[in-house]
Amino acid sequence: MTTTNPETTQRRKGAQLAIATAISALIIGSAVLLAFLVGDGGDPATTAAGGDPPTVVTGEAPTTVDYVNYADPETLLAGHAGRPLVINFFASWCAPCRAELPDLAAAHAIYGDRVDFVGVDFQEISEKGAAELLWETGITYRIMEDPRGLLLQELGGLPTMPTTIFVTADSEIVDRHHGLILESQLTDRIEEIIAAS
Repeated sequence: MTTTNPETTQRRKGAQLAIATAISALIIGSAVLLAFLVGDGGDPATTAAGGDPPTVVTGEAPTTVDYVNYADPETLLAGHAGRPLVINFFASWCAPCRAELPDLAAAHAIYGDRVDFVGVDFQEISEKGAAELLWETGITYRIMEDPRGLLLQELGGLPTMPTTIFVTADSEIVDRHHGLILESQLTDRIEEIIAAS
C-alpha cells in the first residue's frame, strides 16, 4: 500500500492551480488580442459598415445612461413584435464589445427604419463608463440593464460576451452569435431576419 505525503499532495495541487491560472490568463489574453486584430481588415475607427467613417462625436460624454426597463425576456420580445429585432449584450469592461459597437451603430443607421435594436448593458461596473462608451461609439438605440446576468442566461444561452441575438418580427430567435461579430456577419444576419419577417 502506497501512502501519499500530505505536503506533496498540497504542492501538487498548488502547481496544478498555478498552471490552470496561467493557461486561463493566456486564453483570455489571446482572445482580447484577437478581438482587436480580427475584423474586416481595417481600422475600426474608420471602417464602420459600408467602409464609411463613423460620425464624429463632439461635446462632452454623458455620465449616465437612460435605461429602458423590460420586466422579463417575454416583455422585451413582445415590445418589439411585428418588427425584426437585434439584441446586443455589451459592457464597458468588455474589449470585444468595444470593438463591435461602431458596426452596430452603423447597422442601426442603415436598418433602423426596418429593424429594432436594443442594447443590453451586462453586469456593468461603471454606468459612467457605459455612458461614455455608448457616446463614443455612436449608439443611439434603446439600452437596458442586465445587472445579474439573468436576461443573457435566458435569451443568450452561453454566458459569452458579447452576444448578439437576432429575432424575427414573429418574436422567433433565429440566431445567437457568441463573441465578436464582424460587420459582414452582422449585415448577413440582419438581412436574414428581414427576409424571414
